[in-house]
Amino acid sequence: MVMNKKSRFNPIKFIFIILWLMSMGFIANNYFTGQDEVVIDGSKVISHMASQSKLFTADKEDFINTEEELQAAVVEMIVAWEREREFMIPELAYELVEKGIQEAIASMKDYPGYYSAVSSTESAASNVSLTLRINYKITKAEFDAGVKKAEAIVDEIIYEGMTSFDKTLAIHDYLVDHIAYTEDIEASDEYIYTMYGALIHGDAVCQGYAEAFQYLSHLAGLETMIIQGTAGGEAHAWNLVKLDEEWYHVDVTWDDPVMPDGTQVKRYDYLNVTSEQISKDHQYLVEDYPVATGKRYNYYVYMDLYAEQASDLIERLQRFFDEEGNQIEIKTGYDIDHAYVEGVLSQLQAGSYRSLQYSVNPMQNTITLSEVVY
Repeated sequence: MVMNKKSRFNPIKFIFIILWLMSMGFIANNYFTGQDEVVIDGSKVISHMASQSKLFTADKEDFINTEEELQAAVVEMIVAWEREREFMIPELAYELVEKGIQEAIASMKDYPGYYSAVSSTESAASNVSLTLRINYKITKAEFDAGVKKAEAIVDEIIYEGMTSFDKTLAIHDYLVDHIAYTEDIEASDEYIYTMYGALIHGDAVCQGYAEAFQYLSHLAGLETMIIQGTAGGEAHAWNLVKLDEEWYHVDVTWDDPVMPDGTQVKRYDYLNVTSEQISKDHQYLVEDYPVATGKRYNYYVYMDLYAEQASDLIERLQRFFDEEGNQIEIKTGYDIDHAYVEGVLSQLQAGSYRSLQYSVNPMQNTITLSEVVY
């Protein structure tokens, strides 16, 4: 009778099997997790593999399933001045990743002071993970310095009992008086696009003006937003402000022109104008913003410098000359040009004044008289 021999444990064979299994797992892991990793500047994520989601674990706050969740997380990063974060995105297509990042940055226009903070983004995707790095135009310390300066300015120029118009005028005048428009953009630092550059350095382009106006208005209790559009054939930024439930356009940059001799003058052509008026020389996607129809708080209307008809203009100018005024700005309710204004002034000159300087903005129908000699 033949008996079956009892199998013996072979430690060498066991170790060999374990090593073989480990090697196969290493190969498989490299096959799935080592491919399709791309780093691109400008928030462009090339690819990831959602099918491998079980290989990853992450904190709940960094686990992103929708485009909306990604947008909220990116906004959170910017507000916290965070430079880098890793996300798990097992069910989010790479097209939506890029779109979500860009829309999050665009939404910062609703966060006073932060809209121009981001300089660029870099992102890397591998399988279902996303690493996002944000580069900023200024540092957190510089941003905080801008905020502190803004608070000091509001304490200085805004006081109890001011009307909403008074607040807008005070902010407008402060910015015109303390900021110089930067012509040499290429040689300038990125801070010229920010509130920090406008308020701390006194140098800015239109974006910096708009950022500063928005933040100061926010501190003064006024609802504002930034408009991105074009003017004069170039990209341009300005503001909308809400006064007593009506919206108005404000372009501080264009009210702070640099004259041929290098001097800066203060204008009010673009302080609280309607959408119809601003559209004569500014272009933007009208459907993206509230329609501004308010007229009560237009600078010229509120300050009694508005002439609805030709007879009103003549009467207002004659009163100015009779009082021997030195400078005045008037807005008309009808179209004017240089030839028309010259004719009116010639008609009034006899017995009124000897000489003067004048300028006309036919787009906004405004007239400025200065340096009057009697």
